[in-house]
Amino acid sequence: MKARAIAVMLSVQVLAATPVAAAEPGELFWVRATAKSPAQVVAAIRGYAEARQWLYLADFKLKGGQVTAVKICYPPIGKDIFAAGMHVAAMMPCGHVAVYDDGGTKIAMLDPRFMTRLQPDPNLERAAATVAPLFEAMLADVAGTPGQSQ
Repeated sequence: MKARAIAVMLSVQVLAATPVAAAEPGELFWVRATAKSPAQVVAAIRGYAEARQWLYLADFKLKGGQVTAVKICYPPIGKDIFAAGMHVAAMMPCGHVAVYDDGGTKIAMLDPRFMTRLQPDPNLERAAATVAPLFEAMLADVAGTPGQSQ
């Protein structure tokens, strides 16, 4: 029994001493680099959303101010989202963005198709298919870079 306790203790120490590498973004993350500052990007997202009568819900600092989380919503897809069930409101808004400096300003956004992975439903499929190209266009515009997300 003592040998097992020592083995567990050593395993914990090895794990604690092992550096944790940052994971690469998965397929449901869109990441863009930009020459703009994080503050300029947040202002650009706000302006873009408001000019199109989207809902700019909030921006707030995380990780001691190193990251700004931005929440936006494209209201026309609300009917499809709620048709999938009231519990799906826990995933709203469908626009989740993080702006941060990682050796240069980066914009990371969840692909709205994440909703269909968490709750398979044809209504959510329709909502995600509608809003995904709109959000991708927004990222290209606010980043100042044409083309696909990296």
